[in-house]
Amino acid sequence: MLVNKISPLYAAIATTLLATAASTAHAQTAPAASGEAQTLDRVNVTGSRIAREGFVTPSPVTSISAEEIRATGAVTIADLMTKMPALSPTYTLGNSTRFIGTAGLGLLDLRGLGTARTLVLVNGRRHVGATPGSTAVDVNTIPVEWIERVEVITGGASAVYGADAVAGVVNFITRKSFDGIEMRGQKGSASEGGFGRQFFSISAGSDFAEGRGTAAISIERSEQDRFSRTSREIGRRYLVTTPNPNFDRTQPSSESNPQNILGGPGGNHSISTGGSFYTGGVINANSNPFNPNLRYRFNPDGSFQRNRYDGWYNATGTSCIDCDFTDLNALADLEPTFNRSSVNAIFGFDLNDNHRVFAEAKYSKTESNFYGQSAFDSALRIRTDNAYISPELSALIAANPGLVRTANLGGTPTQFFELGRMNVDAGRRGEQVDRDTKRLVVGVEGFFGENWSYETSFNYGESSISRLNLNNRINERWWAGLDTVRDAGGNIVCRSTLDPNAFNIATGQRYNAALVAGCVPFSVFGDGAVAANPAAAQWFNVNSLNTSKLKQTVYAASVANSALFSLPAGDVGFAAGVEHRREQSQENTDPLAALGLTFLNAISSRGGQYDVSEVFLETSIPLLADLPGIERLAVDLAGRYSDYDTIGSTKTWNIGLDWQMFSSLRLRGTLAKAVRAPGIGELFNPQSQNFAPVNDPCSYTPTNSNRPGTAADQALRQANCTALGIPVGWQDSYSANRPGVSGGNPNLSPESADTVSFGVVWQPEFVRGLGVSVDYWRVTLDDAIGAVTAQVNATRCVDSPGGVSNNQFCDQIRRAGPGGLTDTQGRFFPEHSIYDWRALNENLAKSRRVGVDFEVDYRFDLAGGNAVTRLVGTRLIQSREWAFQDFPNEFREWSTSVTDPRYRANLEASYNRNDWDASWTMRYMHHNLRVEPASYQSNPGQTTPIRNGSYVYHNAQVGFTFPDSGIKVYIGADNLFDKDPPANYFGADVGTAFYDSVGRFVYMGATYRF
Repeated sequence: MLVNKISPLYAAIATTLLATAASTAHAQTAPAASGEAQTLDRVNVTGSRIAREGFVTPSPVTSISAEEIRATGAVTIADLMTKMPALSPTYTLGNSTRFIGTAGLGLLDLRGLGTARTLVLVNGRRHVGATPGSTAVDVNTIPVEWIERVEVITGGASAVYGADAVAGVVNFITRKSFDGIEMRGQKGSASEGGFGRQFFSISAGSDFAEGRGTAAISIERSEQDRFSRTSREIGRRYLVTTPNPNFDRTQPSSESNPQNILGGPGGNHSISTGGSFYTGGVINANSNPFNPNLRYRFNPDGSFQRNRYDGWYNATGTSCIDCDFTDLNALADLEPTFNRSSVNAIFGFDLNDNHRVFAEAKYSKTESNFYGQSAFDSALRIRTDNAYISPELSALIAANPGLVRTANLGGTPTQFFELGRMNVDAGRRGEQVDRDTKRLVVGVEGFFGENWSYETSFNYGESSISRLNLNNRINERWWAGLDTVRDAGGNIVCRSTLDPNAFNIATGQRYNAALVAGCVPFSVFGDGAVAANPAAAQWFNVNSLNTSKLKQTVYAASVANSALFSLPAGDVGFAAGVEHRREQSQENTDPLAALGLTFLNAISSRGGQYDVSEVFLETSIPLLADLPGIERLAVDLAGRYSDYDTIGSTKTWNIGLDWQMFSSLRLRGTLAKAVRAPGIGELFNPQSQNFAPVNDPCSYTPTNSNRPGTAADQALRQANCTALGIPVGWQDSYSANRPGVSGGNPNLSPESADTVSFGVVWQPEFVRGLGVSVDYWRVTLDDAIGAVTAQVNATRCVDSPGGVSNNQFCDQIRRAGPGGLTDTQGRFFPEHSIYDWRALNENLAKSRRVGVDFEVDYRFDLAGGNAVTRLVGTRLIQSREWAFQDFPNEFREWSTSVTDPRYRANLEASYNRNDWDASWTMRYMHHNLRVEPASYQSNPGQTTPIRNGSYVYHNAQVGFTFPDSGIKVYIGADNLFDKDPPANYFGADVGTAFYDSVGRFVYMGATYRF
């Protein structure tokens, strides 16, 4: 095998760090177990390309070992990583389904600055991205069994590794060799709902050619079931926000005197799976008060009855309790089906004592499948001459003229009424996403001259994505099929079949003859009515296919010398290199979906590429040594020049200071300038349809957190709302996400970030085995790429002192006129409601994260065995977002909210004695707000619960190794005490994903090595 400074690295790590689950920060100067002085060979640590003695770097590095990973029973790596205090759970398996095409992704997000700003490396090298237009890496493709350790560094890494390292780097170090055969199997299930996971792996490898070569292969398979919300009791609580009947209006609202509470059983009363309608006409809080006696819903047999209201209801909204309601939780999942298969191979061969060739090959396939809500219609237009209308319904229509509306289609007045319908019987929508990831790294490394090392490598990665959008409704066919009449023989047929000039009542346009050919008629009156004719759904539904391919090619060469020359204080280290990288992305959308003819967003095909050539330089200079109070003082300098064919050149730099005051105390700090070049999607994505939630700033709905009463200048907001024609007291009854247009911008500039960190490492000699580190960090991101959200545009429009005329924010928002508006896809927007918004990417925002990381590691002998305790935590000081960096006083502070709790910490304890080992982990989440902190400050009693209490989760594992057999068995449990998440939290978004929604999960497994 290649000798000198490579092989001893792994032995040193195994003996001083990984086997003891110790922090890299604390192992730097720990004495050997024998108490004698120990000299470590120089090693490479994430954050530097210069080999160093021990793990001494100015930047704090948090490490997870292979043993720690196994002690969790994790079968995929992403969800485990997001439980680290430094990482936000932006993408977990549970919340990855909230965007189109992201089901099953495991993207990492350091400090909540965004997945595009966290650089993921494998063995210090880049990895191909997993989503079209982005370089963000799906770490679920990384094999669990092949990981040797994971190192995480915050900030200050762009000069060493290049763009995307604005927030920091997560480096997965995998095995370089393996000798023997090892198999592991694991199976587990949740205590509620029948949810299960299973895992199997086999690794095999050997040295050859008298030890000069090594080769190994690993095969893994993990599977997890789909888990619906209603499989758990927490998904069957039917809680909705209602006015507090005990609210004391003579006192200010407060946490003890809340305006709103969670009540139930309740849900949505404006829509039902069989169809719901209101005979009183269009609901408007100012002109047509809601009468609950006029709301009807269809029964499964097609008959209808009055909606039951025995309790509270929101007249202009969607919620009620003690009533007939639709449970939307029944149409959502806690976890998708997720299957992963991977094959990984490594190869190395020593050409001679100083030169070695190496290769890494990988193939990974992941399969994700989930179902969500069906296509729905809040205002489904039904002509009054529809052939499926029963005599009873016809009589009701005749007796309630307020139910009937009129549209002018082609010059002919046409009468209709409207249904609110969740079309479950037409097939629930979902996604089936298959991702194939291939990666090959080949290279040569070695030594030349005295103390010089080199590495040159070629790295190619490719991600292929196939996404089927299941039961994607072709809107034109849906409307044609439900628009029925009787032919001359009395048979029910589509109107378009008899009349080639028939108009689509939803759009006002003639039906597309080619698209509606072969129309299949169906009824929508009653739950199961559509499914009564299976041919109908087969005709109007399509499984839309979307395919994508990403490619990454990297050529890299570097040299390093950890002892370039000597100064009185020690050796000067040096590293330099060049890289050339090409990123390519192409996404091809289903033609019908791209044209906006389906229920899915109208997303056109998109693609692009860029090339970047880079040169970097790093040096470590010892300044002083062996002085009172200065055992060693060194400065690290790094710089990188990058030339992009899209945005031109960028420069980054890093300064680090390492001060060993004496053997037990070390100070460290870094100051860096980082950049991130805009991604392919940010640059080249065409303008296409998107959807966004909007809390209308002119709506007086009591549960609206952005209602006029929350404005800093309420009079100004109301004056501007009035200028838009919106009356005082108006309540918006549109509750779904609103369509708009977003897209890329080829004129973007790079983002830039200033990062600072400084801290202390203390290893007291009087407590052997104890290490403590505390580090302050700050990341400030300027020229952040993003679009002004629909929410920001809507709010700033009516909060602008200059009024609404010639207002750039108002120009991006469109509202429905008198009588409301039905868009081309049949969505009805009540009068004054926002029905369209526009947003393009720009360099206009700013972000800042500030906090303190702390770590305490203690290793000691106990009752004839070895014990390790480790506390890793973060205190978040600031989490600020500026929509416009040009307005420094206008920011939103998110710290203490559910997305950014003040404290997060993990306490790990492990113990092994003879053939037994055990581990216990506690994960702590500080109490936090369920609303934005500014909203809480303006009205702490707006709702209850308004805050979540502090949470502690307990995980445990116990294992036994049978002597002289190579067999180990273990059993473990996650969320041991079955702690439920806070009310109505299902892990479906970023903040709620902090909480476990699966419940107690028990697993057992076995390992056999021979």
